[in-house]
Amino acid sequence: MINVVLCGGSGYRLWPVSREFYPKQFCNLLGEYSLFQATLTRNNNLFDRTIIVTNENHYSLAKQQINELNIKNIEFVLEPFGRNTAPAIAIACLTLDGDNIVFVSPSDHFIKDDGKYSDSIKQAKILAEAGWLVTFGIKPSYPEKGYGYIEAKDDNVISFKEKPNKKTAQKYVESKKYYWNSGMFMFKVKTYLEEIESHAREIFIASREAVKNAECDSNVKKIIKSYMEKIPADSIDYAVMEKSKKIKMVALNSDWSDLGNFEAIYKISDSDPNGNVSPSKSILVDSKNNFIISKNKPVVLIDVNDLIIVDTDDAILIRKNSSSYEIKGLIAELEKVSPGITKKHMDL
Repeated sequence: MINVVLCGGSGYRLWPVSREFYPKQFCNLLGEYSLFQATLTRNNNLFDRTIIVTNENHYSLAKQQINELNIKNIEFVLEPFGRNTAPAIAIACLTLDGDNIVFVSPSDHFIKDDGKYSDSIKQAKILAEAGWLVTFGIKPSYPEKGYGYIEAKDDNVISFKEKPNKKTAQKYVESKKYYWNSGMFMFKVKTYLEEIESHAREIFIASREAVKNAECDSNVKKIIKSYMEKIPADSIDYAVMEKSKKIKMVALNSDWSDLGNFEAIYKISDSDPNGNVSPSKSILVDSKNNFIISKNKPVVLIDVNDLIIVDTDDAILIRKNSSSYEIKGLIAELEKVSPGITKKHMDL
């Protein structure tokens, strides 16, 4: 089996920790490793080879973090810019033998590495060998409106649902028929390529041409910009999974989060008796349910609740916990105030 690791994205939702040139998968948010390193380490003993699909601007950073690990048999597909997940997976598959089984995993998710995780992968392999496209669903622990949902009965997928509002998400959880869509997949290479050719032919043809004309050097395939521009952008969910009749789902029972915002990190972090997550230098008086990231400066909170405070060398973010406003809407304004502030990486 081959692990295809999707390593793209701009990382704006976790600004100011994550930046365009240092997106969240390369950030150390939870412990010893970055999310990217944790993904490779978690999957290392489960797969024979690893193909990392990433932006060419992140190649050096990815290599640097790989060199800190004892992991072999890694190859790269470098994109000049992203075209979403359907083309990224197609490009990786077009470099492989049709009978290879591929496990597609994002590089920026939190997954508790336990026996349940490997058991789910083994279960999915059986289905993939039988010609199914397998998606992995997470039993929801709360009504999250930021995730897509999968309606399923046993391993049969009934429907895919877009990100719901809070009321609809509550109904999904109460029905016990829905799972969070994890963004992980397993299938035979030829099954995916047949399905994307059938349901998203333009993506298939343009991706095939891009691979044929890629620059190859040892274990690196670099996609040429002019060929990448011809590939329509679409997600695997829209382009293939929602249209195919060859879909099965495996429930992943490990703790999981896509860490798409600071609220998600707060939820899986250890808190004090007042619900605060903060560094050791913090002093919190009559304050509850706050999340603080700060490396060097003491942070003092007095009589405030439900705040997210992120302090880096060049920027400070303060927002209400569970606020619906996304930082993406301020990127242009931030660049006007301080050019490069959303791009360059600064240590915490």
